[in-house]
Amino acid sequence: MGSKGHYRYHWQSHNVKHSGVDDMVLLSKITEDAIVENLKKRYMDDYIFTYIGSVLISVNPFKQMPYFGEKEIEMYQGAAQYENPPHIYALADSMYRNMIIDRENQCVIISKILMTT
Repeated sequence: MGSKGHYRYHWQSHNVKHSGVDDMVLLSKITEDAIVENLKKRYMDDYIFTYIGSVLISVNPFKQMPYFGEKEIEMYQGAAQYENPPHIYALADSMYRNMIIDRENQCVIISKILMTT
C-alpha cells in the first residue's frame, strides 16, 4: 500500500503494449513517431497525462474527465512523482515542495501544439 492507504502504483501496472508508457524516456526509441504513437495509445485509453522525464504532457480529451476530484488531490499530495500515474497534481505538488523546502524558483510553461493525424 502507498502512503494514505492507496494501492501503490507501478509504472508497469497496465498493459504497455496497448496503453503505451507513462514516461516516454522508457521508449525503446525516442523519435517523433514513437512519441506520437505513445501519446495516441494513451489518449485512446483516456490516459491524458504522460511524462517525458520531469516534463508533463497533457493531451486535451475534449470531454469531461474524472481526474480532478478530492480523491486525486489526496492521492498526489506529498507523493513522489512516480508513486502514482502521471498527473498535473503530481507536477504541482513537486513544484510546491521545491519552492517551499528547497527554496527553488519554479516555472510552468503551458504550450498548445496542434497535431493532426
